[in-house]
Amino acid sequence: MAEPTRAYCLRCGRDVETEHRYPRTLRRVLKGYFFIPLALVPFYPLLASDYVLAIPMMMLYMLGIGPALVITKDPALCVECGALIPVLGPNAQATSH
Repeated sequence: MAEPTRAYCLRCGRDVETEHRYPRTLRRVLKGYFFIPLALVPFYPLLASDYVLAIPMMMLYMLGIGPALVITKDPALCVECGALIPVLGPNAQATSH
């Protein structure tokens, strides 16, 4: 598990240590996965003319987007109870009933 941070847990009702299932470096590297098509822009004429190789490679790239999204968007977990910690915006307030 990755390094802990602090956040408000709705289940525990207080600030607790949180952690992610995947390390921060893996999440940062996978964010770069979405910029691979930008690096291929100069090669678009070549890729468009070579359908034997380009289409299967693009299909493999599209298959990899799902797992990359899961890892990069994975929410933090409460260390004490294991609840998912929602990402609250700057104006959001956590309310407990």
